[in-house]
Amino acid sequence: MFKTLTLHLLFLLVAQATATAQAQSGCTDPRATNYNPAATVNDGSCLYAATSATLTTKAALASAVPESSGLQYTDRNLWTFNDSGNTPSLYKIDSTSGALVQQVVITNVINVDWEDIATDAQYLYVGDFGNNNGDRRDLRVLRVAKAAVGTGPSVSVTAQSINFSYPDQTNFSPGTNNHNFDCEAFFYANDSLHLFTKNWADLRTKYYTIPAQPGAYVAHFKGSFNVNGLITAADLNAAGTGAGLLGYNASTGATFLWLLSDFRGGQYLKGNKRRIELPNALFIGQAEGLCFVNLYRVFISNEQVTSIVTVPARLYALNTRPWLAPAAPTATTRIQPSLFSVAPNPASHTLRIERAGGFADELTLDLCDMAGRSVAHGRLAAGSARQELAVSALAAGLYVLRVESAAGAFTRKIELRRPAAP
Repeated sequence: MFKTLTLHLLFLLVAQATATAQAQSGCTDPRATNYNPAATVNDGSCLYAATSATLTTKAALASAVPESSGLQYTDRNLWTFNDSGNTPSLYKIDSTSGALVQQVVITNVINVDWEDIATDAQYLYVGDFGNNNGDRRDLRVLRVAKAAVGTGPSVSVTAQSINFSYPDQTNFSPGTNNHNFDCEAFFYANDSLHLFTKNWADLRTKYYTIPAQPGAYVAHFKGSFNVNGLITAADLNAAGTGAGLLGYNASTGATFLWLLSDFRGGQYLKGNKRRIELPNALFIGQAEGLCFVNLYRVFISNEQVTSIVTVPARLYALNTRPWLAPAAPTATTRIQPSLFSVAPNPASHTLRIERAGGFADELTLDLCDMAGRSVAHGRLAAGSARQELAVSALAAGLYVLRVESAAGAFTRKIELRRPAAP
């Protein structure tokens, strides 16, 4: 018995060692600032340099939808609707001209606060779960059968309700913009609806799932992450390989798109998370609708804004291929970190990068925060032995240094500490 147990334990130890050698966790995306060429399992740690993108304006939206709050492309049809307090109508829109094609009235409900729209092969799902004050107890998703939608310019249908509540909400006292139980974003996948909250209090998003069947449910909490803004829409591409979370920052008007990729088994927050900065709300309005129209191309819509400047409701397009398409390792991954020294680490005043010998090419140096933003930049000229980056003005915490040349690149985690007071 003892011999059998010993052999069994030995087998487990060997198997564990073999698995560890074969599956090293780390950042597997060559586009990331902390790419690890030795990693074989993506652990969701990838960091990216700040990235901006422009939007292509496709068309002004039909006058019937000045408050386009959700967007969905399915069966070659583009659907949208207006925000809270408007008629309970879905609008089919021409994706080229923005013109109204069809109005579908849902006769057995009202539009309490419609915020996003999702789809599967048989149904359209409308998220009536906007909750600005944090006091709603009637959160629901409306399910409309596609087969019930006719072809006339104006048709009527009924909807089934999928009611839900949050497992972690205990306070339902009205409190505008100081809570984390608003929601404006979801998509359908694997027989479930995947919800992403609009957190007014901490600017994060929380991820929940509920069944896509009529009934009453307590949502299942899956995770959260810091989006530094308010999430207003979500969608998953048809292949299930990439997802997007659209949002903005109410204080600055900054508009952004978080792209999620390289996730496994529906664990959407455990893969790559990359933020793309979009034009400010002053130029594109309050972005509220998002949908994939193919593997990489997305449409975005906005609510009409008339406060500071007038921005009409429009339909925009963006190609996400540069960030969502699989990236193959390139020559920039072959540099040897052993050829350089980076000290001190932790650092307080300056960070020193020195050649250890044998590599004389020019280097670019970027120190990035944990959101992937470059906070210090320098250049080590060809043949020079040393370069320093000033870090005394930066906040204490963890950063990533990227050292790159035409022949390769490597990254190193850096800790900054503030010097003790005298």
